[in-house]
Amino acid sequence: MGRHALLSCFDKSGVSEFASSLVRMGWVLHASGGTAEYLGAAGLSVEPTENITGIVSLLGGRVKTLHPDLYSAILAAGEDREEMRRQGRPLIDLVAVDFYPFGDVAGLPPDDGRLAELIDIGGPSLVRAAAKNWRHVIVAPGAWSFPHVVEILEKGLDDDDWRRGMAARAFDATSRYDLGISTSLERGLSPGLRYGENPHQAACVHFSSPAVGFGAARLLVGESLSYNNYLDADAAWDLARDLSRRGVAAVLLKHGNPCGAGLGGSPLEAFEAAWRADMVSPYGGVLAVSSEVDGPLASRLKGLFLELLIAPGFSGEALEILSKRRKMRVMAVPGGFEQKARIRSIWGAVLVQEPDTSTAGELPGEVKTRRHPTPGEMEALEIGWTICRSVKSNAIVVSDGAGALGVGAGQMNRVESLELALKRIGRAGLDARGAVMASDGFLPFRDCVDMAAGAGITAIVQPGGSIRDAESIAAADDANIAMIFTGRRHFRH
Repeated sequence: MGRHALLSCFDKSGVSEFASSLVRMGWVLHASGGTAEYLGAAGLSVEPTENITGIVSLLGGRVKTLHPDLYSAILAAGEDREEMRRQGRPLIDLVAVDFYPFGDVAGLPPDDGRLAELIDIGGPSLVRAAAKNWRHVIVAPGAWSFPHVVEILEKGLDDDDWRRGMAARAFDATSRYDLGISTSLERGLSPGLRYGENPHQAACVHFSSPAVGFGAARLLVGESLSYNNYLDADAAWDLARDLSRRGVAAVLLKHGNPCGAGLGGSPLEAFEAAWRADMVSPYGGVLAVSSEVDGPLASRLKGLFLELLIAPGFSGEALEILSKRRKMRVMAVPGGFEQKARIRSIWGAVLVQEPDTSTAGELPGEVKTRRHPTPGEMEALEIGWTICRSVKSNAIVVSDGAGALGVGAGQMNRVESLELALKRIGRAGLDARGAVMASDGFLPFRDCVDMAAGAGITAIVQPGGSIRDAESIAAADDANIAMIFTGRRHFRH
């Protein structure tokens, strides 16, 4: 007896060709409702699913395939599958589905009844069942996959690896389908975004359930956040949380890079340590504070235009002051920062990586120079290395024991990043003499070390790993600079 295929497709394009190929290879066809009628009209022998389920349809066609006997035929595995085979009960070896085209109506108002009518329940359920049982059942999750499945079957290449790959594609198809439904239905319920990175780009924010992170944050003052606000808030809070291991932390951030990051015994002290590094760039940026914002800091911010202020909480005095700020948003965020997989979309794919976790515990690394860092230099190196993780590559951070003095970010070469950091130190009226430097990548030449020495920098932390490490070590020894290799880099793109 041939293998059995179940077909259930809203769009019938390519279905008859696919089914004909299966029949030619000896497959027995089962199909639901309109698909069975369509294949029958095309002259193909097909068993309606009602022969398994005992029902044609219920609720005006809403229920056709949701039946335990049909799902048993798909999900049976191991001894259960063999027992069903001995009993002569039907077993399904392939499931091919094309979903209702919800995307065609996704732009309708969320309460429009036509949305619900094109939410496919049976199709994704069949696909998920088949994908779960991929060792026994082939899944074809959409018309796009039908020619590919035929080709593989004709060549006899439907091994476990291929089946597992098709199962992965199937879960991707159902997750994207469900996400489209979720984002459509939640319009008007989740915070609205006026636009994306630029006014001509449409955008939305979708929070996971149950609400965590920024999904659980409370907007206390101002209008909803923008697309860019969320990106900057995420980066700023990550760094503030990381720095807070050493005291109260404040991070001023704009366009994905920290303009300043400081530590102190109070929110105001931490802010001043962050503010000193760059008093120009933070305009229109984000401020993240790791502890409750109090009245002194709220008063200090008068006259400084910030898009967003985030902290775990705000005192009554601070809220009274900040509520008068008409353009600044004030948001209370949950404590902590649980990092999960980071996902970024590219053309036709997504990149998934584990997060670049906290730098805590990475120092002290291996001292490579004759001179070892002093305790004060070591503290500054640890702070600079922590900040460096949050700066776009190529990244250079010049710091002291209170936080950043100058940040050089996003340059195509490391020399220009250092030049930028030193330029900002000079513009702020600060002094790099006695400060330390952190680099997110190795220093392949002595040029950065020589420039750092000329500015009075006394210690450097870098990953190491260049074939020219000896050159930068020699340059550090020549200038009596202490240098640590961490063995771990922190590129950020």
